[in-house]
Amino acid sequence: MSSNAATPNETQRVMALIQELETARDLIKAGFGELQEIHLGNDFYHLPQQLLASGLERLLKCYFCLVHEARNGVFPDRNFLMAIRHSLENAKQMLIDDYFDPNGRALLIADLDFLKNDALLDGIINVLSEFGKQARYYNLEIVAGSANPPIDPSSEWERLEREIEDPSPYLTSGSMDALYRDYYPRVNAKIVGMLERFVRTVCMQFTLGGHGGRLQQLSPTVFDFIMLRNSEFGMTDYRRSVARNQQTKANWSKRSKEKALKSKWPTALAVASNYGDRWPFRVDEVVVECRDDMFCIVNVKGYDFALNGSAKTRFGYPDPHDSGVAILGRSVGPFIELAFSLGKGAGK
Repeated sequence: MSSNAATPNETQRVMALIQELETARDLIKAGFGELQEIHLGNDFYHLPQQLLASGLERLLKCYFCLVHEARNGVFPDRNFLMAIRHSLENAKQMLIDDYFDPNGRALLIADLDFLKNDALLDGIINVLSEFGKQARYYNLEIVAGSANPPIDPSSEWERLEREIEDPSPYLTSGSMDALYRDYYPRVNAKIVGMLERFVRTVCMQFTLGGHGGRLQQLSPTVFDFIMLRNSEFGMTDYRRSVARNQQTKANWSKRSKEKALKSKWPTALAVASNYGDRWPFRVDEVVVECRDDMFCIVNVKGYDFALNGSAKTRFGYPDPHDSGVAILGRSVGPFIELAFSLGKGAGK
């Protein structure tokens, strides 16, 4: 049966490419957010892997299309894209071998070294690549009795987590709260930061790679990634749940710093300069409070948050990490300890 569909013209192709770049950007951000939701009670690795594998594949293919057009004056044909298939590993190697231009810039030279030599990045890309190729159907392959099933993506991701940090001390000591509060956020921050650098490395080629063509023109689509600084890797909170929590801000308990410090309960002013890189809050000073020797509270920018589960249950205060006022991967443990020390001191 013949088709009357016309071959897309250049304008249609460019518009489709812009939409695909937007889709890639949004999938990657959503994948980061879902990865940040992984914790002791949520091991649904399939969702962040699905989002990230698809988003990264789309980003790289869009980039290859733009460089191909800049070099040849035309976009590549379908066979070009089909040859890459769903292999992120192949796409990463293509990026290194044929599509990355250091352009004599120190930042891009460092990025190329990162692409070639970072073992953790290789491990992450390997799992996502296998997921995109076949591992997303791992369970169905087992059901079908496959003699050569793909990797189990959940097990492989857990292996990556253990390579970043061993959870055994938490498990043997029974510190489930610390495992939930500190271990998973810290590990996920490392993975998100690694992938943020990978994405920025690709997106910086739009502006600094010297390829010409439409890359500079389309760079605003991925502007958020281009503007990421090294010091910010792993610190952005992409979780949609945080945005929803912030919409309830009108219901948060509000006290000024001055009023918090004059509380009838023991309090202390904590400042960022005393904690260095361990400082978890997104402001430079907070008020820590201990009520009845058991309820640990922190006042951040005029709002009260629960540092421990007892305070959350008793007062209904939100969690500082879940509300976006504390950085995922940075523990509030030292401030729980500070609060308890205040309570003990008051009882003497």
